[in-house]
Amino acid sequence: MGEMALFYNDVLGIGADLHVVPMAGWRRSMWFDETGLPWVRPSPNLPSLASALVYPALVAFEASNLSVGRGTAEAFQRFGAPWLDARATAALLNEREFPGVRFEPESFTPRDPGDKKYGGRAIPGVRVVVTDRDRVHAGRLGAAIFWAVSRTGRDSLTISPRAFDLRFGSTAAREALQRGEDPDEVIDRSVAAVAEFSRQARRYYLYR
Repeated sequence: MGEMALFYNDVLGIGADLHVVPMAGWRRSMWFDETGLPWVRPSPNLPSLASALVYPALVAFEASNLSVGRGTAEAFQRFGAPWLDARATAALLNEREFPGVRFEPESFTPRDPGDKKYGGRAIPGVRVVVTDRDRVHAGRLGAAIFWAVSRTGRDSLTISPRAFDLRFGSTAAREALQRGEDPDEVIDRSVAAVAEFSRQARRYYLYR
């Protein structure tokens, strides 16, 4: 957060009298559970590090009629809806042989979900099982899930375009996936921009 504050203060021209006190004992390569610190939910629906890892891939679906597992113990580790063909969706995703994850069809029941989606109903869903967290690419994962659900539930999936795109990051990418374009090819178009952002951001790093 300190690095981000430095970045935004400079790049957005905020000009605050900003002083960041660096942490001690942390390296960029560390996962949170390697710090020895207790997990404190940064949000009510991020109950674990596993949920936080998959969250960027599923958060855009909050702007859809797809549940992301709110109201369950594994929020943001699963998605589902009464109309979802879970087996076909999981099969499509598993065929892509994603590094670090596999997909399992399941049924789950949201209890008093904050998003009001399907509370008290057993719905078909897909569980995102992380097998190697160091290999998970959340951007590619989210694009592939949207692509797969758009194919298996084309007549049932609905989204709020502006809210979805703000979370997903690109209207053009979302529209390409809805047309059925390959999700890896869609994400590959952003690689150069991501690399340039990383280059610019590196000057604000406080940690190695």
